[in-house]
Amino acid sequence: MILLMLFSMININKLDAQTDSLSYTQESQQDSIIAYLSPMEYAFMMHEETNWLFKISLPIDPTLYQIKVGIERRIAPSFTLNFDVDYFFLSVHNNEIRRINAMQISLEPRWYYRMNKRVRKEKIARNMSDNYFAIGFGYFFLLDSDFHFNTLYAKWGVQRRFLKNGHIDFGALASVRSYSASINDKFLICNTFVDIGLAFTKDKYRLDHEKLCPVLKCYEADRFIFKSNLTSFLYLISSSYSLGITLNPNISFERKVGQSPFSVNSELLYQFHYTLNYSNPEEHWSKETELKLSLEGRWYYNLKQRILKGKTGNSFSANYLALGGSYAIHRSDDYWNPVKKYSYPCIHLITGWQQLISEHLYFDFNVGIEYQFETKYYYDSVKPKLTLAVGYRF
Repeated sequence: MILLMLFSMININKLDAQTDSLSYTQESQQDSIIAYLSPMEYAFMMHEETNWLFKISLPIDPTLYQIKVGIERRIAPSFTLNFDVDYFFLSVHNNEIRRINAMQISLEPRWYYRMNKRVRKEKIARNMSDNYFAIGFGYFFLLDSDFHFNTLYAKWGVQRRFLKNGHIDFGALASVRSYSASINDKFLICNTFVDIGLAFTKDKYRLDHEKLCPVLKCYEADRFIFKSNLTSFLYLISSSYSLGITLNPNISFERKVGQSPFSVNSELLYQFHYTLNYSNPEEHWSKETELKLSLEGRWYYNLKQRILKGKTGNSFSANYLALGGSYAIHRSDDYWNPVKKYSYPCIHLITGWQQLISEHLYFDFNVGIEYQFETKYYYDSVKPKLTLAVGYRF
């Protein structure tokens, strides 16, 4: 019995020694990877080896409201397989929101063409925060009719994870679209894309907040910021029969009210949308412009708590509630209809989260409702308000 007890103790000590050695080795490997990374690369989760990623995102499209759910799985050292399901629920046309009910299923292999070299030379972990090429197939269909089309596409993209669960994927896409039998033709389409949302996977390590401070500016106390949302700045779609261009240049100014968690945020936005049909360009064209000024008061309700936890300074990085309004001047013009000029005011109530990133970047996501007052051409209406902003701050 005594010999059995001694043998058990020896085995336990050996097991503990092996566990300590394994833990030390893992930490050493992790530290050696981080030593090669900049704070921004660390924030982009390039220290985590990633073999699968579950994503929920909201694609930025000025004409559609949709939600995308996807899963990406590594199938080779620098190749993954990405599967997405999109649900389309609202469309926007002439400042009106219309209900639609459609889905799209797509499958694409992705080649992270820099990954092997970066793992070897830059000592990053093998992850899914990198640039890629992809060739894929999509199937779009309406849920309440027989209308559908197939899409074969190629794209170049930039995917980044951010702070464990943040996710952005943007780039350029070229596709050939084949419609159902009722429209016997094929169309070539080129457009840009931006997907922003959440990503989930199994990470090995907890983020060290102190290493992130150069990125999150933990102890900064900005009094005001100028910023511009770049996600919807340009949207281009071109096919063999038509061209569509949307421009949304904008500038915002946000200023704190004293030392309080309140601020005043203002934005000046100019929207330009132009479409042209190549078959008869003299007649089949349309143009819309809109100049919009908005003003809102923001309450960063958890700012004090984040300051006490060392996650931010007395700045603009926290969750908020906002109440505000806007005034817009709209003009639409085409060959067949007389020019429409009208102005309309709106009021809105939103909740959101803003995060300042590094010296010149920011992220802002908000959702809520907006009431648009009656105009000369449209009735008053209540509609959802959703803003996804990733941009530059001055």
